[in-house]
Amino acid sequence: MLKAATHIGAEHLTRLLSQLPALMWSTDNDLHLTSRYGGVLAMFGSEPGTIDGPPVATFADPTDTETVLAAHRAALRGEAASYETHFRGRTFSARVEPLVDASGVVTGVVGFAFDVTDWRRTETALRESEARLRTIIETEPECVKLVDDQGRLLDMNPAGLAMIEADSIDTIRGRPIIDVVAPEHRAAFTDLHRRVFAGEAVALEFEVIGLKGKRSWLSTHAVPLRDAAGKIQAALGITRDISRRRIAERALVESEERFCKAFYANALPLLITRLSDGMVLDANEAFTRLLNRSRDEILGQTTVSIGVIDAAQRASVIERLRAEGVVNDIELQLHPRDSEPRTGLLSLVRIELGGQPCTLGTYRDVTEAKRAEEQLRASRAALRSLATRQQDIREGERTRIAREIHDSLGQAMTALKLQLVAAQDAAATEAPSLSARLAETALMVDDLVKSVRRIATELRPPILDQLGLPAAVEWLAQDFSRRTGLRCKTAILPTDGAIGSELATALFRIVQEALTNVLRHAGATRVDIELGMKSGCVMLEIDDDGSGITEAGMGPGSLGILGMRERAAALGGVLEVAPRSDG
Repeated sequence: MLKAATHIGAEHLTRLLSQLPALMWSTDNDLHLTSRYGGVLAMFGSEPGTIDGPPVATFADPTDTETVLAAHRAALRGEAASYETHFRGRTFSARVEPLVDASGVVTGVVGFAFDVTDWRRTETALRESEARLRTIIETEPECVKLVDDQGRLLDMNPAGLAMIEADSIDTIRGRPIIDVVAPEHRAAFTDLHRRVFAGEAVALEFEVIGLKGKRSWLSTHAVPLRDAAGKIQAALGITRDISRRRIAERALVESEERFCKAFYANALPLLITRLSDGMVLDANEAFTRLLNRSRDEILGQTTVSIGVIDAAQRASVIERLRAEGVVNDIELQLHPRDSEPRTGLLSLVRIELGGQPCTLGTYRDVTEAKRAEEQLRASRAALRSLATRQQDIREGERTRIAREIHDSLGQAMTALKLQLVAAQDAAATEAPSLSARLAETALMVDDLVKSVRRIATELRPPILDQLGLPAAVEWLAQDFSRRTGLRCKTAILPTDGAIGSELATALFRIVQEALTNVLRHAGATRVDIELGMKSGCVMLEIDDDGSGITEAGMGPGSLGILGMRERAAALGGVLEVAPRSDG
C-alpha cells in the first residue's frame, strides 16, 4: 500500500509524470477525483493538480464504466487491481491501489495508467501480420521448412508434410530431416546444410523417400535465418516437387535416343534443315551416301548450295510448309558429286528444335522407278502404235475387200443374173421345166447379191467414205433399230470439220462396238447417241436405259471396252464408261 506523499515529493513526481504518456490520479472514498497528473492530460484539455472533480468513472468510455468502478471498489477494500480501459479513442493500461493515511486507514484510491494505444496497435498489426504469414505458409503449394543447426526439423507446412508423406508435424518435429533423403543424395544434402549455416544460400536437387515409401524428386533453395543480432538460428528451405519434370526430362532423353537411333540408322536419306534459310543442321548416313559427300561437308550448307533443290522451287515449297505443316512427294533432281543426277521425292514436316522452326526431310530415290516407268510408257506407246497400225491395216484390208466384193463380185453376180434371165427367156418356149429351174436360180442369185452387199457394207460402209461420220452414224442407228427393234435416237451437232478420216473410222467403230454391247448385255429399250463439240473437243456420248455396267464388266476381261479405249487413246482421246445414273 502507498503512504501519502510529501509536498516536495509530489512536486517532483508531477514534473516526472508530465514528461510521460501516463496519468496518475487519486480519489476519495466516494471515488471522486481529488488529483490528477500526467503527460496525457493535455490530450483531453485538462489541467494537472488537486481538484474536487466528478467521479472517476467519467474518465472512461461508457462500455468500460463497470470495469473501472469494480477495480476502484476493490482498492477501497484494500486490494490492488489492474485493468485496461478506453477513453476518447485511446487505450490505457491502469493499476489502482488503496490510498491510506498515517494511521493505516483507507481514505481513497490512487491510480496509475499508461497510454498503450500505439503499442496495442503495433501488437495487433504484428498479430495480423503473423496470421497472414502463417496463412501464406500454410497454403503455400511448395514446402516451407525450418531446420536447426543439428539438422533437426523445427517446422514444416502442410505442402511439405504431403511431400514426405507425414500425417502431421508432430510425427516428425525434432527428427533429422536427412532421414527422408535417399541414401545416394545424403552426402550432397549434408554439404548443403553445412554451407547454409556457414552463411551461404544453396540450391540442390535430390530425391526423398516418403514415410510411406514413395520416392519423389525435390528441388530446394535454402538460406540462413538470422535473429536480430545477426546470428544464424535456423536454415529456411523452400522446396518444390519436380518429379513430373524429371520424368518428362527422362522421357525426353529416351525419346531423343530413340529418335537418334531411328534417324542415323534409317535406310531412307534424312536431313534436318532450318526453315528460315534451309541450312542443313543434320543428315544421316544414307543421305551423305546419296550426295556422295561427307557429313562435315553437308552440315552448315544450305539445301540450295548442295543441289538438293533450286531456290525458286524451295520458296514455293516453304510457303506451302508454313501454311500446311506437311508437304509430301515433291519431285526434284538431286545432284550428287561426281555422279549423274538422281530423281527423287522429298517429303517435309515442320518441327521445332531449340525453339526455332526447322524441317525434317525424307528423300526417296525413284530414279530407277522413273526409268522403268519411262520404259514402260515407251513400250506401251509402241504397243499402242503397233495396235493402231494393225487396226489401220485391218481397216484398209476391210475397205479393199469391201470394194473388191462390191465392184468385182457384185458385178459378176449381176452379170450372172442377166445371163440367167436371158436363158430363162430362151427356155420359156422350148423347155418350160428348165425355165422354172432357171427362175429359182435367179432368185438365189438375188439373195446372194444382197448377202454380198451386206457383207461389203459391214466391212466398210460406203456412206462413211462418201458422206462422212455424221451420215454414217445416222445410218448405223437406223440399221440398228431396224434389226433389233430398239429405239435408237441420234443428235448430230456441228463439228466444224474437226473429224478427219482416221478419227471418223475410230468413232464409227466405237459406236458399232457400243451398240453391240447394248444389244448383248444391257437389256435396254432405248439408246441415245450424241456427237458434237464440247470445250474444243470432239465428244461422242452413247447412253442407254439398260441395267448398267458393273466394276467386273469394266475389268481386263472386257475386250470390247478395252478395244474402244485403245482406239480413243491412240488418237489422244479418253474413253469413260460409267454406270447409268438413276437420277
